[in-house]
Amino acid sequence: MNGFLQRGVIAAAFALAGHLRAADDAAPPAASPSPDDVASLRADNKQLTDELAASWKENADLKASLASAQAQNSAPAAAAAPADSGSAQVADLQDRLATALRSFTVVQDEETQLRASLDKANSDNLSLTEQLGSARASIASLQVQAAATAQIEPLQTELRQSQDEASRLAAENAQLRTRLELQAPGPGSTKPVPTRPGQAAALVAPAPQPSAAAPAPPAPRTYVVVEGDTLTRISKRFYGTSSRWEDILNANHAVLKDEKSLVVGSTLTIP
Repeated sequence: MNGFLQRGVIAAAFALAGHLRAADDAAPPAASPSPDDVASLRADNKQLTDELAASWKENADLKASLASAQAQNSAPAAAAAPADSGSAQVADLQDRLATALRSFTVVQDEETQLRASLDKANSDNLSLTEQLGSARASIASLQVQAAATAQIEPLQTELRQSQDEASRLAAENAQLRTRLELQAPGPGSTKPVPTRPGQAAALVAPAPQPSAAAPAPPAPRTYVVVEGDTLTRISKRFYGTSSRWEDILNANHAVLKDEKSLVVGSTLTIP
């Protein structure tokens, strides 16, 4: 019986060692673990190695105790009481071996959980890497759009300036036409027609008129307000002086409340 128990203890110890090796061989390798994960796995492996060494030492102690029990059982003068003591030692050794096996199972379960946690961390790391790549691509696209917008804004500014200049030139042309109309001689007048400097005045015979009625008053002038306009600037543009802004304000009370209420796009009457 003692030989059978000895063989059972030895077989259990070898099974424990083989189970440890099989668990290490069957564990899947972690894909690109981080330094912290590697350090954690090394610590776990060291703990398992220490526990295995303790199991081997305990196995050796169990063998020594079993040998001692067998020696006591084989003694010729051994009585029934020592035999009972040897059986109790064998039972105690079996309990200790079962406890060691349970401890190994617990350690193995903890290692499995750690490997699962490491696999999940690697999966999360891969997902975050993909999200980072997508974010970088979006940033690059936004930078390209911002560069294109930065090139469009100067062109829009130049276009607005060109439109303002065209409006100003149109207003000056209207003003010049009005001055020419005012300076042109009326019907039946003997006043010479204005000529350019250095050009001889043309002799124009007065055309006979059916009546000496006064010329019709010129049509009122209008001006469309553009960005940057003020009443003083408009007065300077039409009258050559900025002091007649009040005349423009008085002629446009329906549109202007005061000199600061100019609205871009509104039409003003120039008296």
